[in-house]
Amino acid sequence: MDIITLKELGFTYGDGWLFRHLSLAIGQGDFVAVIGANGVGKSTLLRIIAHIMAPSEGTAYLYGTPVDRFRDWGRVGYVPQNPARRQRTFPITVREVVQLGRLDGRGLCHRFNDGDRAAVEAMLQRFRLTDLQQRKIGALSGGQQQRVFLARAMVNDPELLLLDEPATGIDSDAKEDLYGLLGELNRQGKTIVMVSHDLEMAAKYAKTSLCLDDGGLCFFGDIRAGLHHRHKHGYFFGGGPADPLI
Repeated sequence: MDIITLKELGFTYGDGWLFRHLSLAIGQGDFVAVIGANGVGKSTLLRIIAHIMAPSEGTAYLYGTPVDRFRDWGRVGYVPQNPARRQRTFPITVREVVQLGRLDGRGLCHRFNDGDRAAVEAMLQRFRLTDLQQRKIGALSGGQQQRVFLARAMVNDPELLLLDEPATGIDSDAKEDLYGLLGELNRQGKTIVMVSHDLEMAAKYAKTSLCLDDGGLCFFGDIRAGLHHRHKHGYFFGGGPADPLI
């Protein structure tokens, strides 16, 4: 079953196309790493799928429905890039951040019930946040913050996770821990689409690479074949300054 379908998708800010004629389908249970150089539209693509931005042309579909008509957003969890930056000084606790995820699609007037509280408790335990639940989000390490926002995205038990560079700014141990959690979620049947600059780590867990180049799609398929494709065409891996994917 196709979870995401893109048909002739394109986006421009008016001074040239970020990408154009992008057509592909992502199936249930896939783990897709979206890779490419800075400025080719990786985050924009994710925001279009999440219906945060509108495409300039073409259509993105979720579960066969155009995203502008899709209403079942409880099936989708989204974590933007560096979400803690906006809340670093805001006096909100870990528990409160996770609890906010239960408001998605229900409105600010939703009154939390026993089901909500049980879902929050389950996520705090699942992401090893119980001992941190009363800490302010700004007092946590980068890896801890990422676990909090992943827990918020998962609190409604979505089928699809859209993650925009979830490992940015965290150390190698926290990164391994985070990717391990994502791998576990994928093995449990969650579909994951993740923008990533860490190709070596992504290759350990993702199944598919979606590589954007200037103006569009340059590769979509098995991630190891994708890495071979990039190497064959003169790209380097390992995170050095010569790597155009960083």
